[in-house]
Amino acid sequence: MKRLSDFVMTGAMVLSLVACTTLVGVAPALSSAQRDQAQRDMPRPAVEADASYESVTVEADIPVPHEAFAHWFRTSGAPHLGTYLIGTPTVPGVARTEPLVGTWHGPGDRQRIVFIDGHSEVEEIIQSPQPQQFRYVAWNLTNRTGRYTTYAVGEFAFSGDQQNTRVQWTYSFRPKVWPDGLLIRTFVQTDYRDFMASALAAMRKQAISDLEVN
Repeated sequence: MKRLSDFVMTGAMVLSLVACTTLVGVAPALSSAQRDQAQRDMPRPAVEADASYESVTVEADIPVPHEAFAHWFRTSGAPHLGTYLIGTPTVPGVARTEPLVGTWHGPGDRQRIVFIDGHSEVEEIIQSPQPQQFRYVAWNLTNRTGRYTTYAVGEFAFSGDQQNTRVQWTYSFRPKVWPDGLLIRTFVQTDYRDFMASALAAMRKQAISDLEVN
């Protein structure tokens, strides 16, 4: 006879597998217009304040005044974030971004991210770019990580003065069920950290170039 714990584990595994089949707008039979409409209409997952996340943070110091960088980020950094996600040997970069709602400038704006390997995700801004913070949610992720996560929250936090800006970028993955968090922890803390660090370095280089800092 099975123990209760066996049934609990089996149930968790079934829930995880069922969740893997709930992707929206990725069926091969859908036309491009049908796919776009499906991903426009699907509800954004609610961000759970007290949930358990697998999180990673990278930082960069940029020799640019805080106010100047905040303006640059609103006009060039956030709207073109995908161009800085150049990828690493273990995490594919972004091939293109495809607008779904708005122009990726304010809350409710939504876009699809298509990675070099053909996988994709949907992102929506939940807090506009501003001098201190920018937040967005990513979900409907079709790659392996998406098997274990419901959504992820990306957050940029800024601080600084008239000479420098400190940028902190945190990415928090919401596991679906136990033990999904354990299954992605090493990936998040190593491969994804390198991916984020590479992107932040590219953003730093572009900001310095655009603002003509010597």
